[in-house]
Amino acid sequence: MNYTGRQIARTVGGTLKGSGDRIAVEVVYDHRLLPETGGLFAALKGENTDGHRFTAAAADANASTIMVAAERLVEVLELADRVDLVGVNDVAGAVWKLASEHRQSFDIPVVAITGSSGKTTTKNMLRKILDLGLGAGCSTRGNQNNLLGVPLTLVRLAEGDAYLLAELGTNAFGEIASLSDLVKPTLAVLTGVMRAHLEGFGDIRGVLREKSDLARAVPQSGTVVLPSFDPLLMEVRGELAATVVTFGYEAGDLVTIVDEKEGAEVYGTFRVGGRSLPVTLPTCGVFNLRNAAAAVAAAVTLGVEPAAAVTALADFSPEAMRMEVLDVGGTTYIVDAYNANPESMKSALDTLAAQPARARIAVLGRMLELGDESDALHEEVGRHAAGLGLDLLIFLEDGNGPFGLGAAAGGECEVVRAMDHKEAAAVLAGRVQEGDVVLLKGSRGARLEEVMKSLTEVQN
Repeated sequence: MNYTGRQIARTVGGTLKGSGDRIAVEVVYDHRLLPETGGLFAALKGENTDGHRFTAAAADANASTIMVAAERLVEVLELADRVDLVGVNDVAGAVWKLASEHRQSFDIPVVAITGSSGKTTTKNMLRKILDLGLGAGCSTRGNQNNLLGVPLTLVRLAEGDAYLLAELGTNAFGEIASLSDLVKPTLAVLTGVMRAHLEGFGDIRGVLREKSDLARAVPQSGTVVLPSFDPLLMEVRGELAATVVTFGYEAGDLVTIVDEKEGAEVYGTFRVGGRSLPVTLPTCGVFNLRNAAAAVAAAVTLGVEPAAAVTALADFSPEAMRMEVLDVGGTTYIVDAYNANPESMKSALDTLAAQPARARIAVLGRMLELGDESDALHEEVGRHAAGLGLDLLIFLEDGNGPFGLGAAAGGECEVVRAMDHKEAAAVLAGRVQEGDVVLLKGSRGARLEEVMKSLTEVQN
C-alpha cells in the first residue's frame, strides 16, 4: 500500500480534510503500531474502547492519515494541518473497502489457510518455504485472522511481493465466506476439521460447513489442499470446482508422511513425487508433521522444488504459546496456550507422554466455546490424560468448575486442582526438578502463560 489521503478518501467514498498529499503505507487500529514511514490510523469504536480518543496521539506518532466516523470529524479538525483526515459512515467497512480495492490490483499467488487447529503453524511454515522458493511476500501477522484483521493484511501488499498468505479464522457462520470473498484465494489450505467453537457452530458438521466455504471459494483455475486423513473434508472434495491435492498418510497424496518420531525435535520422512525426503522440525509434537506436509504440498503446487521446501522447514520457529519449548533451570516447559479443542488437547498430552523426562507434568486450562458439549468433552480429555502414565496433572479450575477432574482421578497419576494461576504455579514450584517436562495447555481465555509468570515470581 502506498496511498495518499486523497486516494484513500476517493476509494472509500469519504470526506477529506487536509492536504490529501500525505502517504500511508499500511493501516492500523492501534496508534502504537504506526510505521515510521507513515500509516493510516483507523479509529474504531468497540465495546471496550473508542479509537477516536487516540487521534491526537496518532497524529503525534507517525499517522499520515486518520480515518474517523463522519459525525466525529468536527472533533478532530484541528489536526488537519498535521495529518489528512477522512470521515466515513463506517470505519471498519471503509477499511474493508480499501483492502478489497487494493487486493484487485495484484496478480500474484494468493494462499488462504483455515482449519480447526494448526493454521498459524502451517502459515509460518509455508511463509518460510515461499520466502526462499518464490521470494519475499506478505502474510498475516500475529492473530490478525478475523473480520477486522484480514483487511490489515491485504492493505500491506506492496509492489514486488511474490505472494499473499492469509490466515482465516472464524467462530460464527458466514465469516469464512466473507473473508474468502475479500481475499479471493488462488490456493486454499485446510488443515482439518475438529470440535472447536461448537458454541457457534453446534456440532462438527457445522464446523465443516463453515471451514469448507474457503475451499468452495477457490475458482476452477485454482487449487485446494486437503488432509486425506480427515474423512469430513474428503466428503467435500467432490463439490469443489478447483483442483484438489492432498497430504497425509496415503500413497496417493501429493505429500505422504511415511514415518514420524517424537522427541525434543520432530523427525519424519515425506514422500513427494517418488522421492523420500527426511524432515526435521525444531519443535515438538508429531502432529506438526501434518502441518509441515500441508505447507510442503501448497509450496510444491506453487512451483517450489520439494527438497528445497523440506529443507526450509529446518529453520522454522514456532510462535510464542504454540508448542513453544522453554528451558527454565533445566526443566523443559511446553507452552501451548493459544487455543484448544479436544483433539488438540489430546495431541499435546500425547506429545508430553512421549518426551524423555524424569517426570511428566501437565497443567491444563479450560477449552472454551464448546457449548452444550463442554462438560462431556472436558471429561473426555480427562480420561485421555489419566491413561497416559503421566506423573502429575494440575487442573486449573479458574472459577468454572473442575473440568475433567473426576475422569482423570480414575487413573494412576496424581491429580491436583488449582483454583487460580498462582496456586498452579505454587504446586509446580514445589514439585518440578531438573529433567522434568511440563506441558501448559488450554484455550486463550484460560491464560496459561500466567502460570509461567507466577512461577517465575515464586522461584525468585
